[in-house]
Amino acid sequence: MKLFSIVIPVYNVEDYLSKCVDSIINQIVQNQIDCEILLIDDGSTDNSGAICDQYYEKYENYISVYHNENQGLLLTRRFGYKKAKGEYILNCDSDDLLDENMLNRLKNVIEKFSFPDLIFFNYYSFDGENKEIVTHDIFSNDKECVVTKENVYDKYFKSQDIVSMCCKIYKKKCIDLTNDYKKFGKFGTGEDTLQTIELINNARTFVYLNEPLYLYRMGTGMTRRFDENYYFSFKKVFDEIVRQKNVWNIDNFNTLFAIKVLQTSARTMTQSRYKKWNSFSEQKTFLSKINSDCYFIESIKYLDEIKPYLKKNYIVLLKLLKENKLNRICFMLRIRNLIG
Repeated sequence: MKLFSIVIPVYNVEDYLSKCVDSIINQIVQNQIDCEILLIDDGSTDNSGAICDQYYEKYENYISVYHNENQGLLLTRRFGYKKAKGEYILNCDSDDLLDENMLNRLKNVIEKFSFPDLIFFNYYSFDGENKEIVTHDIFSNDKECVVTKENVYDKYFKSQDIVSMCCKIYKKKCIDLTNDYKKFGKFGTGEDTLQTIELINNARTFVYLNEPLYLYRMGTGMTRRFDENYYFSFKKVFDEIVRQKNVWNIDNFNTLFAIKVLQTSARTMTQSRYKKWNSFSEQKTFLSKINSDCYFIESIKYLDEIKPYLKKNYIVLLKLLKENKLNRICFMLRIRNLIG
């Protein structure tokens, strides 16, 4: 068994794929890291599949390539987990990069803390040239520390800092490969939040490495795109979280859950400014659907209590939505492409 399996779903990323793979293969070869890379072509229609094959021909001792019909990110990752031979799983998006010392650093922490089940770490934002630290001091300002499951629950609800599948490494045994994620289909909303539930449930020991090791390329995800079904697709994740209520046995579950719902609601509203609405009426109809949703109605009751965990602009928008001042929200979002 290898130490690391790095799962990389690949879909139409011919402009970025080589830099991604090079950032990994260079440190594997130079530092003799016991690691495999799984390149999973998710039905690419550009040159991405051919690039995968070229890397396999050059590094067949380190790289495996699979060509599948398009399934979406969630199911492609799950496919990779089933094929993985490593003790630990690491995810990497095919347009992102790994820090040049990432694998060595993780290896040292794994050995120091006697092979913990799950390790969280920080990440950079990356524009292709410059990088900037985004997350830090998530659980502590210590360089490394053990984290309790209770602290993980708390952070899971209160922020997005530990949700990304690319900013954690975990033992393969923490994944239940019998779980049927096909019911979610080509799920593109909240899949990180969804799968993190499984990892929290199955992991027993947690460590936080307070260093940025992952480079997230900005501008290629949801940042400036709007999915009109974003909130309502995310409700599938809410359903799964609610199913954990009795399992997790958290005293303030309803309050914490409200944070997650209202963060998602507000993010949906801010992202909606990128859509070219045909009229105020169309935009108001969209907002009213959120306002009348059962999860939103229940969660908005906790708004005053959970303000410290929401962005200031989120609080403004949520108050207006609660008061059904849809015209005001539309006006704010249309005149200002700054709320985010």
